[in-house]
Amino acid sequence: MQTAHSEIIKAESADITGVLLAGGKSVRMGRDKACIEIAGQTLVSRMLDLLRCYFTKILIAGDRSDLAQPGIPAIPDIYPGSALGGLFTALRSAETDWIFIAPCDMPYPDRRILELLLSHRDGYDAVVPRTPRGYEPVFALYHKNCLPHMEHMLQHDQFRIFDFYQRISLRHLHWKELPDGWERSLLNVNTPEELARLQEGRQ
Repeated sequence: MQTAHSEIIKAESADITGVLLAGGKSVRMGRDKACIEIAGQTLVSRMLDLLRCYFTKILIAGDRSDLAQPGIPAIPDIYPGSALGGLFTALRSAETDWIFIAPCDMPYPDRRILELLLSHRDGYDAVVPRTPRGYEPVFALYHKNCLPHMEHMLQHDQFRIFDFYQRISLRHLHWKELPDGWERSLLNVNTPEELARLQEGRQ
């Protein structure tokens, strides 16, 4: 739902492309996660609705022409098979200096976390949440300054996001800086068991 507040942020975020990361194969789930419905709406639709609230330019990173919409192209990965490859494809394809990346398997993305990330980007190459589980690299902001570091790693078959973060100016948002409820907001659904718990209200 569009609000006056998000409209203001949208105007201030003209140099950011919203990116839906949809390159995974959903092996553990056994079916296409993007098309799973939560409360009558597919996961991909839920995330695209959020991105539309904040960004004028949107693209899908991944070979998913079935998810493409007018004005929202799907871009096949240049280096398939890893999250780092998806990030590289999105950054290189974007017409803006920044991208905000979001996964297609996050049922309850929190716009408060998105806005917090946006507010800390000045002077950094990336802004990423960090929780007790580790970094959350696919609900985060990246600048085109990251491209040469990403490409060097991908060309040498190096895919660890943590190693990439050592090469750039990173602002990580500690979990104590995140709004209440971040655990639910940053939840990804990867298996049928996780989906069942979510639908039963246990997550």
